[in-house]
Amino acid sequence: MGQSADSGSALSFRLSKEQEALREVAQRFTRKEIKPVALKFEEENGDALAHQVIDRAAQAGLLGLPVPLEFGGGGGSNVECTLVLEEIAAGCGGIATAIGASWFGQTPIMMAANSQQRREIFPPLAARDHGLLCCMAMTEPAGGTDIENPHMKSRTIRTVVREDGDNYVVNGRKLWPSNSDNAWLYTVVATADPARGDEGSCLVMVPAGTPGLSFGHPIPKMGMVADRNAEIVFEDVRVPKSNLLGKIGDGARLLQRTLVYNRAGAAAIAVGVARGAFEGALQWARERITMGQPLAKHPVVAAMLGDMATGIEASRLLYQRSAWFNAQPGQASMLMATMAKVFASDMAMRVTTDAVQIMGAYGYAREYGVEKAMRDAKILQIYIGANEFSRQLVGELL
Repeated sequence: MGQSADSGSALSFRLSKEQEALREVAQRFTRKEIKPVALKFEEENGDALAHQVIDRAAQAGLLGLPVPLEFGGGGGSNVECTLVLEEIAAGCGGIATAIGASWFGQTPIMMAANSQQRREIFPPLAARDHGLLCCMAMTEPAGGTDIENPHMKSRTIRTVVREDGDNYVVNGRKLWPSNSDNAWLYTVVATADPARGDEGSCLVMVPAGTPGLSFGHPIPKMGMVADRNAEIVFEDVRVPKSNLLGKIGDGARLLQRTLVYNRAGAAAIAVGVARGAFEGALQWARERITMGQPLAKHPVVAAMLGDMATGIEASRLLYQRSAWFNAQPGQASMLMATMAKVFASDMAMRVTTDAVQIMGAYGYAREYGVEKAMRDAKILQIYIGANEFSRQLVGELL
């Protein structure tokens, strides 16, 4: 109230023509390459099928979206990346998580890599002939969310690097990272000495195939099957000192900055997963006739659909606001990103559950895909900062 036309004109909810075009590319890719096979990722040879889809994402220019233009990538900001993640997640949360997690592993490289590191790392990640993934090797068997908690001051990190001449030797274990056993490059959260806290923290890049790098069996999960998780073992893994991002002591700061961008991405994935389930339930409710009229016309169901749509729209606004601030120099906000992640992931769990409920026994059946969305949604409340911790963080940042 009381604002002039000029003061209000600065606020716009429209995407640019370039952003709209990118979103349409992602929509077409999802419609053609993901939705027809989404239920097959959980079948035998599903891993190979998921890898084919990742290759096609590279060919479409989507996988290399955040890589700087000078290295052949799309030069996308957090805004463009989150737009694409929502569209892909509407087809399959697991594929979106694998791609988003690859960008997660690339984020600290974009922040801290020197010119030589950038020349070596970015062109292969932007290549369109095949899809190369990064892995953010962060979570440890005994640490869980502790490794993301700034109050812990990196004291719970047990993956240790030690100097040996011109090399660092890495020893430790990681559990649950996305792209765990199928990545091209591992961005490893480590420490030179846990007793030094944040001052000993570091991030080091470990290429796939480095001697001493091995993996446990893939972990069977209730959802997100297209995203591979396993234990990663670093046993006297030797890498050049030039593989360090920044310097010893930079790890905690880089990790926290990285989380800001990728919590917005997790929120976008949550919106996509919820939207995919909602669209399926809405179409079903419009076509299903009960008591002489479409199910969607019944007041109770109409109210459920209204709440679902409202939650999706509110969550989208939260993640897009967070991503917009992240794209402005010096304005990235942990508060906004964490708010978006918590709100959107809780919304996705509610919406996918309601989608199953609206469709009844059909929603519970694998054939229609909404039960998959419900299973995919649960991990969104847990990864990149469990929501219980994340709520606490929001309160502390106010």
